[in-house]
Amino acid sequence: KSQNKGMLKFNAGCMPGGFCSFVFHRNLSLHTCCQLVLHLQAKNVNDVEGAAYTGSFVWKSNSIGLWERDRGQNMLDSGAPFYDTYRTLDGKYIAVGALEHQFYDQLLKGLELEDEELPPQMSVGDWPELRRVFTERFASKTQAEWSKIFDKIDACATPVLSFDEVSSHPHNQERGSFMKDSEGAECPRPAPVLSRTPAEPSLTSNPGVGEHTVKVLEEYNFTSSEINKLLAAGVIECNAGKAKL
Repeated sequence: KSQNKGMLKFNAGCMPGGFCSFVFHRNLSLHTCCQLVLHLQAKNVNDVEGAAYTGSFVWKSNSIGLWERDRGQNMLDSGAPFYDTYRTLDGKYIAVGALEHQFYDQLLKGLELEDEELPPQMSVGDWPELRRVFTERFASKTQAEWSKIFDKIDACATPVLSFDEVSSHPHNQERGSFMKDSEGAECPRPAPVLSRTPAEPSLTSNPGVGEHTVKVLEEYNFTSSEINKLLAAGVIECNAGKAKL
């Protein structure tokens, strides 16, 4: 929602839970084949268990008090004033994740605040006051001004960027973290970057819906007559501009 300052909502089921589990499953299958293991086994993968396992840290850390409060009031879900996002003078945001003391000290340095004049970092009861101070201070400069300050120190304070701003950020520019396909559409380059066997990304544009329908079915020995029947019944879709029978 627009009023949720800089927060990112993410689908924990399909993306990290399902997709990562399926990738791991595929790697296990390849490893099994490479090891010439004769005793095959079934691999049962699903979104629910994948998401639960991906969230193991949350379950484990619950026992030490990291998640004992209501949503938005815990240390790692924006409850802590040193682990949140703050609105800047120009209406943009800075993300702060200065959990460890060395990063917190640098955060205060960048904000030109003295630790002795503030409530203790881990005093939960004083978090509202500490947040008030941080909110007022971040609102006194633009995002660009804060970025210039925090670029020089290790305070875990970074600008919240839009999609249009990400690829032009100096860090991403220097590393070439984004690339463009043949039609000019931008996307992240493959990661991690390997020195001996670097990935060779495809720069062709994404396929259109139904672009390869006929080709794939023909590879599975479907006849033109059978494919036409599937098209007529609405079972499959074919992009007439790129795929022809």
